[in-house]
Amino acid sequence: FHEMPQEEGRVNLLSVGRYTDAKNYDNVPDICKRIREQGINLRWYIIGYGEEALIRQKIYEKGMEECVILLGKRTNPYPYMKACDIYAQPSRYEGKSVTVREAQMLCKPVVTTNYPTAKSQIQDGVDGVIVPMDNEGCANGIVEFIKDKDLQNRIIEYLHTHDYGNMAEIQKLEML
Repeated sequence: FHEMPQEEGRVNLLSVGRYTDAKNYDNVPDICKRIREQGINLRWYIIGYGEEALIRQKIYEKGMEECVILLGKRTNPYPYMKACDIYAQPSRYEGKSVTVREAQMLCKPVVTTNYPTAKSQIQDGVDGVIVPMDNEGCANGIVEFIKDKDLQNRIIEYLHTHDYGNMAEIQKLEML
């Protein structure tokens, strides 16, 4: 995908959501810097809209201009989800994250922070991974997940065998 170029040895993370306090994107530059300091070649793309001044300021402060890429609003985030290696939801809090479910429907490994409702949506180690909320713990958890290809593959296989969409329900309705 042209805006999310693949590069040998680089891991592409993606997050999708409005630029709000809840999404915690202002901490992504620090988390990203901590991940890179552990020797991981990473680029973290964020699709969204809203107040981006604070996020841009943090990107600049941490020197992460080449690593944290704000893509702005996109009418169709699915090609980006398909192109990423891992879908990341670094939120402070969420209701039920639609984008996490969409990423799972596309069989993408998902990593979320341990916000209060995370366990209602992710079975840790089964259909995604839940990492600590603080920046250091989050970075370390993401690094562990990136390095654990077996776990990523198990999650992808699990997602392939489970229907996270509503197609079965829609088909039932159509049969009525």
